[in-house]
Amino acid sequence: MANENIFTTKVREYAVSRPSYAPKAIDRIVSTMLKEGDSIADIGSGIGIFSKEFLLRGYEVFCVEPNDAMRLEAEKAYGGNASFHSISSTAEQTNLPANSISLVTAASAFHWFDIHSFYKECKRILKHNGIVCIVANARIYDSFTEKQHQICKQYCPSYVSLTHGVDKVLRKADAFFKGDFCLERFYYPLHYTKQKFIARSLSSSYAPEKDTDYYKGYIHSLQALLDDTFPDDGIVIENETVMLWGKLS
Repeated sequence: MANENIFTTKVREYAVSRPSYAPKAIDRIVSTMLKEGDSIADIGSGIGIFSKEFLLRGYEVFCVEPNDAMRLEAEKAYGGNASFHSISSTAEQTNLPANSISLVTAASAFHWFDIHSFYKECKRILKHNGIVCIVANARIYDSFTEKQHQICKQYCPSYVSLTHGVDKVLRKADAFFKGDFCLERFYYPLHYTKQKFIARSLSSSYAPEKDTDYYKGYIHSLQALLDDTFPDDGIVIENETVMLWGKLS
C-alpha cells in the first residue's frame, strides 16, 4: 500500500479523535516565523487539523494532501474560507509556484516523506529566508502507556512503538536540516473520553482493520485497560508537542 493510501479507511476515526497541538507551539510559530500577509504550505495536511490554526489567525494556507478521502474532509470543513487552498499533490511534488511560500509546515507527516526529494521541493517553493517547521505530538511513556504498548505489540502486526513517528522525525530531521535546526518541546496533555480514545487508537496507521482477526481483541483489550486505569470517563494522556524548525542551507 502506498503511503498516501494508508489513512483512507481511517478518516472517520481521524476526524473525531485526533488532537491539535500545544497552543504555545502555535504561538511560537506565529511570533517567530510569520508576519502579516505571509503564506503557508502545510504539507501532508490531512483533514486540516494544523492548517486550521493558521486559517483562524488569518493566514493564507495551501493544504497539500495526496489522500483523496483526507483532503475531501478538509474541504468540507474549510472550503468556505477564502484563505484555504486545497492541493492534491505530494510532499515531493507540491505543484506550488517557485518562491511563493514563507513557511512550510508538516504536522505528524514528515516521517512519511522522502526527505531528499522533500528538501529539494522546499528549496524550490520557499521564498528567500523561508522556514520549514516540523511538528508532532509525542507520548510520554508512563505505566498506562507501557500497558498500551504491550497491547499494540500483540494486536498490531506493523506496530513499532507509540513514539515511532516522532523517533523517525528526530532521526530524519538532522539530515534534512543538515544539523542546523531548533528543537523545542511543549508539554501538552491530551484529554479524551474512553470512546474518543478508542477512536484515536483506531486512527493510527498500524491499527488493525475491522475485517482482520486482530480487530476485536484490540478493541476489547484497550477497553479493559481504560476501565482498569480510569474509573471515570475522563482520560488524561501524558504528551508533548515536539517542534523542529529552521532555514534550509
